Formats: sequence, C-alpha cells, structure tokens
Amino acid sequence: MSTGRQERAALVALAALPAIGPATLLALQERGDAEHAWSLVHRGRGDQHPMIAAAVAGRPGHLGLAEVHAAAAPIDAGAFLDRHRQLGIEVLVRGDAAYPDRLDDDPAPPALLFVDGSLAGLEGRSVAIVGTRNATRLGCDTAASLAEELSSTDIAIVSGLALGIDGAAHRAVVDAFDRGRRTAPPVAVVAAGLDRRYPRRHARLHQQVAHRGAVISEVPIGVAPTRWRFPARNRIIAGLADALVVVESRSAGGSMLTVGEALARDVPVLAVPGHPTSPASAGTLDLICDGAVPVRDAEDVRVAVGAGGVAPAERGVDRSDEGDDGVDDARARTVLDALGAGPASLSELVRATGWTLASVSEVVLALELRGRIVRSGSWYEPRARGANGAGR
Repeated sequence: MSTGRQERAALVALAALPAIGPATLLALQERGDAEHAWSLVHRGRGDQHPMIAAAVAGRPGHLGLAEVHAAAAPIDAGAFLDRHRQLGIEVLVRGDAAYPDRLDDDPAPPALLFVDGSLAGLEGRSVAIVGTRNATRLGCDTAASLAEELSSTDIAIVSGLALGIDGAAHRAVVDAFDRGRRTAPPVAVVAAGLDRRYPRRHARLHQQVAHRGAVISEVPIGVAPTRWRFPARNRIIAGLADALVVVESRSAGGSMLTVGEALARDVPVLAVPGHPTSPASAGTLDLICDGAVPVRDAEDVRVAVGAGGVAPAERGVDRSDEGDDGVDDARARTVLDALGAGPASLSELVRATGWTLASVSEVVLALELRGRIVRSGSWYEPRARGANGAGR
C-alpha cells in the first residue's frame, strides 16, 4: 500500500505534536485520515476531529488543545517531511515495502518509522539485549561478551542505546566491527527524534550504530525524549526481536516493561543469573524463578532463537557428577583451584579459566550456595574447612 506525499507529510507533522501518541497516529494512518486531521489541527480546529479531541483529553497533565494548536502552527508539513530526507533520515509508513515485516504483524505497530542507517540487520535473526542503566561492571562486561559473540554469528543485536547494559551491548558490536570482525548490523531503537542524540553521552555511539546498522524512532526530528515515550519505545524493541535477554535489572523499571511487551508477543525471555544479594540482579533472578531461560553464555541464546546451537542438556557433557545446582564437580574444581593461590575477582577468574563471564558467574554462585567459597566485596576465596559445615 502506497501512502501519498500529503498523507505522509501529515502523519509526520502530527507525530511531532505533544498529545498525539502511537495509538492515535496508527488509527489515523489505517483510516487514511491524517491529512484531514492535520488540516484541522493546523487551522486551530482540532476539537472538530474526534480522534484528536479524544487524544488531547486523554493525555495527563495540563496539556490542552490550545497548546497542541500552538505547536502545530509553525509547522509546514511538506517542508518538515523534506527536512528529514535532507538529513539522510528515511521516513517509512506502515505499508511501505521497506517497513519491517516483524512490526507490520505486531499487535501495536508504529504508523511511522524514522531510520538513520540501514535496516539490513533485521533480515536475519535478531536478539534484544536490555538491562538497567545503573549496571555493574560485570553486567556491562557480560552484555558486551554476549553481544559480540552473537553478532559474530549473524544475529543482529537490538537495544535501546541507553546508558548501562544497552550501551555496552551496542558498543561491543561497534568495537568488534572496527577491529575487522564480521558482525551483524546493530539496531538501536530510541525514544526521541533522531536529531536529539539522547542520552548525550551516547551521541558518538548513536552515530557509530547508524553508520554500521540503524538507529530508528517512531517520532520525527525535534521531539524530546519525554518519559511516556520510553515504554512505547520498548514495545518496538520487543517486536523486532526473536528473543529478549535481560542482563541486569532491578525488580521494576524499563527492562521489566520490555519483558512484558515481549511476553505479550510470545517472544522468548532469557535472563542472566547474578549474585543473589545484588540489587542489579533482583529482576533477573525473579525472571528465572518465574520460568525465564537462564543464560550462561551465547550458546544458550543461540538455542533459544534456533540458530543451530545445541541445547545445554544435549552438549555431550558427562553430567553424572553434577550437583543439584547444575554445576559438575570438574568445573567446580577448576574454580577452586584458581582460588587456591588467594582471593580473586570474577575478572581474574575469567582470565584464569578461559571461560565466559556468564560461565564463571554460574559456577561461583553454585559454590557460594554450597558453602564452598565466600565473598568479600568483589573478591572470592575458599571457605575454611569445618566452617559452618563446609567441606563435608
């Protein structure tokens, strides 16, 4: 279905207004009524269009039709559309040939997509990696490790370009590409206009992701990242993914909203287990308790998206000596031997064992729960035999 220039320009102009959310814009697009709605709003008569009036009435706060009319007055819809093209931003309307099939079939598809870069990364498998902005160093390292390894096997990484876990995942793919490693093009979904480069600390990362993959938004240039737009953005992240991996998350927050969007779309949810006393891992541990697939390494994620991996229970490992926690004695002994020379951090254990952070974390957590090792800050050491029943 082709959208004419005037209808397309009207959709873009309406999307720039503070009270017009994704649901209203989609309804206008599906009815082919954007041009009429924009004409009324631009002439200060938005109250004469029932969907515009309802959208403004339903928006919390003190925003009214007068503010919407004032925001619309200076906009020349045709020139505004052309400005995106001048900036190299592709404007896609649902129904365009280049509009992603994944979103076209979504229960809440965006009427518009603004694309800085190329959507080629969405032609194959994709995995969303998300997590808290207040991530630990270990969490960021884990996100980076997963993102680089998955991307190197033609799985595109989708995330939100936020601080913390999102940024770590995107940066790992960009850095791997710059080192000459073959990677799937990354995709970032943001909650502001593509000229806003939010958060500011990720302005350069935004540019790098767009150059190697794509940064996309459902709002036009100039639109600020207001709070309500982030949950709306999260549904697009979930809609573009074959699986969602939560690396670190508190019990509530944006990551958990994305989990809800993924579950509503039957997208598999996976979570990286963390330390049981760490607030940054409270949400991921809750997810695992509720049935999310635990992630030990990239292979677990590949299995979830059907990328040719071998399920953990079928990897040909002799698990006859495995404990109830899933960690076999050989792996436990490897970590205990590494701790024999003295206390060590997780990073040091990664270097000593040659394993991934996720694998080391799994064994360390199991040994803590067995009472074989103790933690002091970021350091781990064997528990003295006989203490609290350890060493039985």
